[in-house]
Amino acid sequence: MNAEDIINRTVIANRLDSITQEMGISLEHSAHSPIFAEACDFACCICDYKGDLVSQLSGIPILATAGSFSVKSVIKKYGADIHDGDAFIINDPYDGGNHLPDIGIITPVFNDDELLFFCVSRAHHGDIGGSTAGSYNPKATEIFQEGIRIHPTRIVEDNNINNDIMDLITLNTRNPSMLKSDLLAQMGSNNVARNRLEKMIKEYGNELIKKVVEENLNQAEILTKKRILEVPDGEYSATSYIDDDSFQKEHIKIHVTVKIKDDNLTVDFTGTDKQVKGFVNTSIVTATAASGIASLWFLGADIPRNGGAFNAINVVLPKGSLVNPYEPAPMTLSTLTPASEIIGTIFKALNKAVPDRLPAGYGNYIGPSYYGIDPRNGRFYVGFSFCSLGSGGAMNGLDGKPYMSPMSNYGGVKAPNIESNEVQYPHITLRHEMECDTAGAGEFRGGAGIEYAFQIYDESSEIVMFGDGIYNAPYGLNGGKDGSFNKPLFKHDGKWIQTESKEYPRKVSKGDIVSIHSAGGGGYGNPYKRDMNKVLEDYLDDLISKENALKVYGVVINDDDTLNIEETLKVRG
Repeated sequence: MNAEDIINRTVIANRLDSITQEMGISLEHSAHSPIFAEACDFACCICDYKGDLVSQLSGIPILATAGSFSVKSVIKKYGADIHDGDAFIINDPYDGGNHLPDIGIITPVFNDDELLFFCVSRAHHGDIGGSTAGSYNPKATEIFQEGIRIHPTRIVEDNNINNDIMDLITLNTRNPSMLKSDLLAQMGSNNVARNRLEKMIKEYGNELIKKVVEENLNQAEILTKKRILEVPDGEYSATSYIDDDSFQKEHIKIHVTVKIKDDNLTVDFTGTDKQVKGFVNTSIVTATAASGIASLWFLGADIPRNGGAFNAINVVLPKGSLVNPYEPAPMTLSTLTPASEIIGTIFKALNKAVPDRLPAGYGNYIGPSYYGIDPRNGRFYVGFSFCSLGSGGAMNGLDGKPYMSPMSNYGGVKAPNIESNEVQYPHITLRHEMECDTAGAGEFRGGAGIEYAFQIYDESSEIVMFGDGIYNAPYGLNGGKDGSFNKPLFKHDGKWIQTESKEYPRKVSKGDIVSIHSAGGGGYGNPYKRDMNKVLEDYLDDLISKENALKVYGVVINDDDTLNIEETLKVRG
């Protein structure tokens, strides 16, 4: 490969990344829904003409990584019947999607009548129908109760929207105008990318573009396999548990064996529990994407996150299990739980191969969707508790970061602006703060847990609690301690109760309070090895109490809030 080839590869790869980033900016700034505009619960990516992922720089990892599955479903259905000016819509988790609320818009890109790329925007929509507003239904026993199911469907032809299809989809939801507006924002984001790609293709020509894209994919696969070779051969197993599926009270097992032999890495889920009645089953798309995210996280940050790298990761998903269920099993919770548990279980397994490379456990998501008629304007609303995300686990050399969970999002979701939230929904935020004594202890501690509390002033509201982690805490690693548990609380008629992690709609009254205590991340390493000055700093920041500084870290803090070094050394031995 000569210097010109290397330059072209680098320039075009970075240009593709900048285009996906611009897609995300466009989507964030043009969307109607606060889920897009505030929380940024979406992802954008570009795939080549075969459907392989080429670039994914903007958005939620579990959505972006799965983008190529949707494209390949479109290619499988339509084949040569894909034309310039088309766009396709998809959300079916049994045919290229993650879960029903995540709708993908796919736009092909042509030059001189040759198909070269697909632009993909995937985004979480506030309501997609089903028997519960917000489409998270803890009592769903089949996918039909979770919302409208969209197989790959041409929704734009010759740059004209098929309004019959648009109406068929939007009128099966509770807020059709918002859904339509946000789908148009996705189409607009794709069109921004299409225009940028067409300009780039005209500069370089079809053949050079195809050659460079193929080389980048091949190089990513080669680099991934090279990194696998550096890992000791062996079979590394781990197990994690989901609290429940809202029907059975027994914990649900995820078992993973990572098999490494030469330059082959296989993630095998044999031993994982069978599919369950409730909505914590997961599609092969989400399970495969989560496996790829975890494996590449372990293998190195410098590996491009494209189809070449993911092709080097083999995944075994037993049919009829939690991670590959038979239709029509429900699975709306899957991009949170079990996607996050899948990533964490793989981390625990690979930590046995190379102990100092991966973080401890992250908090799982827990929080409500809430919906009703806004008394200020008479309009239907549905919202989600994006402010209740928990925190990240520590790793060798780094404390965990707050508000980074769950693992499947990895900080991709933003905390909505509190003032904007109060304008959009009929509630008042009471608290949004880090909590004392929630971080998993260790030489490097986990991120502190988050409390998010709000009071409702709408008489018509209902809330649906969904998530996990009230019985299974974020794991500590290599001597570190577990983080705190999730704890959802509800105050009604002056009385506090702790809810389950998955509850069907609960009627609320004006003045009721929802308080979500989200988990702190797991700790890494022996707590007694933590720098005592860092313990003091955490105490002064109200992240740890004086009592726990002594009990957990062996650090003695004087009444004047200074370190007692002599007594600390005695306690630590």
